[in-house]
Amino acid sequence: MKQQLQHEVKNGTNDPNRFHVYAWEAGLGKSTHVNNSIREYFNDHGFESNVNKYLIVKKFKTDVYETVEQLEKSDALKMYGDYGVLGITGDNIASYTTEQVRNCKVLVITHTRYIAACEKELIESFGKRDVLIIDEQVQFPVMKFGRAEYNTKRQQIHLYEGQALFDKCLLPLLEWLDTIYKEKEYNNIITFKGEFSKEPLNDFKKWVKKNTNAGRKNKYNELVQEIESLYNKNNLGFIHNDTLFFIDQGKRFRKLKSNIILDASADITPLYQLKNHFNVVEKRLSINHSQSKIMCMPVNTSKSGMKNYRDNIIKDIQHRLRKMKNIDKQALIVCHKENSTELLTGLKQTLGEKIYIPNEESMEEEALQTIAAVDWYGNIVGKNTYREYDICMIVGTFNMPLPVYLLQFFQYNRQVDPTHLPDKLELESGHFKSEKFEEIRKAFVAADFYQAARRIQRNQNPKAVYILYTYDEDVLHAFKNKFKEIGDVLYLNRESIMEKEVSPRKEKAIQMLMYIAENVEVGELIAKQNLAHAIGVSESNFSRYLKNDVMQKHVEQEHIEIRNKDIIKKSDFVVV
Repeated sequence: MKQQLQHEVKNGTNDPNRFHVYAWEAGLGKSTHVNNSIREYFNDHGFESNVNKYLIVKKFKTDVYETVEQLEKSDALKMYGDYGVLGITGDNIASYTTEQVRNCKVLVITHTRYIAACEKELIESFGKRDVLIIDEQVQFPVMKFGRAEYNTKRQQIHLYEGQALFDKCLLPLLEWLDTIYKEKEYNNIITFKGEFSKEPLNDFKKWVKKNTNAGRKNKYNELVQEIESLYNKNNLGFIHNDTLFFIDQGKRFRKLKSNIILDASADITPLYQLKNHFNVVEKRLSINHSQSKIMCMPVNTSKSGMKNYRDNIIKDIQHRLRKMKNIDKQALIVCHKENSTELLTGLKQTLGEKIYIPNEESMEEEALQTIAAVDWYGNIVGKNTYREYDICMIVGTFNMPLPVYLLQFFQYNRQVDPTHLPDKLELESGHFKSEKFEEIRKAFVAADFYQAARRIQRNQNPKAVYILYTYDEDVLHAFKNKFKEIGDVLYLNRESIMEKEVSPRKEKAIQMLMYIAENVEVGELIAKQNLAHAIGVSESNFSRYLKNDVMQKHVEQEHIEIRNKDIIKKSDFVVV
């Protein structure tokens, strides 16, 4: 696998019309191997004529800086000085000249900068280059327009005359959206095929040109571009409830001579199934996950479901983290950003302040020193911050507005003709009625679950516990199939979500069982004295914990046998 990727990084793919997609599972070191391959290439060929020039695209700006740091270890690339390796982000773009950007041998940029450049050929923004390597899935922005967006944009116009012209541009669209909403088309997605007179837009553009000073120029030009996107009949859009979601068809994947994508979830997302544009060249599962476990708490964690169950789910997480408080384990909780504050507050009640939450000032070292961390979808893909963590709890499905799933898919599938789409796409219980479209949605969700889960135990011999709060069987099945040799999914008792308090005696018994389950091999003995020391209980009180119902339950199921001075683990088990 590594030889194949190394060969294409160094020598090209010989397939300029398609991306070669590597779906190595998370934790195998795709990015590191690419960096090493590029360094080797320049160390071997650095001063030859017509040497390759690379464009590397990373999700986060921190990844850009880290990649530059790794590549600068090449002595050959150092010899090029300012034209060796360059990492461009919004923080430092002003520090480099256009000549440096276009002529450096290796240019590293973010997804955001790549998407912005995709309105035209890459050579216009980044100079002539040979190999494009994109790390993680690129998600082109989906724009939306409704009454809230209309009000926000209108407030940016400083004169009433401009506001009146702005109204003429957008009120017809807003009134149309209101009409669709009043017709109670809640169970349908309406394909946007509207056309509006461009005369009001031309009048507004003339007013902007006359009445915009230097301080307002960029903001007003952005307004004009957004209205032009709404007016562009070639753009694809869907209306759901009273909001229009749309994408700019002018932005699309731009390629070089050789094009590579690294995406661990590429084999379960629908985006790369378009064989004219993508070739998934490697999707083998290599890491043995037989020592890891998947558990599912079957509960509705949709946006509305979270409103009903959020407090109980937090109590369940508190209960599970309380059990590991005196055990050397770390847990990552992944959720929607909108739920992160409530989760963080609830966890602090259980764990005190020993919780990591990412922000601009936080350091990776802080995450390694805490019991638990809270992070969210959209901020998690590609992170190595939690690589040593043991438990990942995924709380809530990453449900985007339904039109967004289709728009993302169609942005990859350039063969879709918006004019041939049906006027209405039917929904049922908040999902697509069409099996094809529903498969697209579920594939997105499963890929999000997998990317979140594989932030932990990123090694060749993982011993992880994944707890998913979801009742979507299809998503769970797709998720499980991404783990080689992992056992069956264990379904947790849903009634335990309602459990409020645990007696101190039961809590200690649970901690003992978790310690045995996680740290003792089948057939091995652990001395009672050593177990008491590991959990932090006195030997004088030890026997009362062994008599607890939860401990006796595992004795009856022959998971453990309690002897005079020790306990033997007779089979693998999970503490529920």
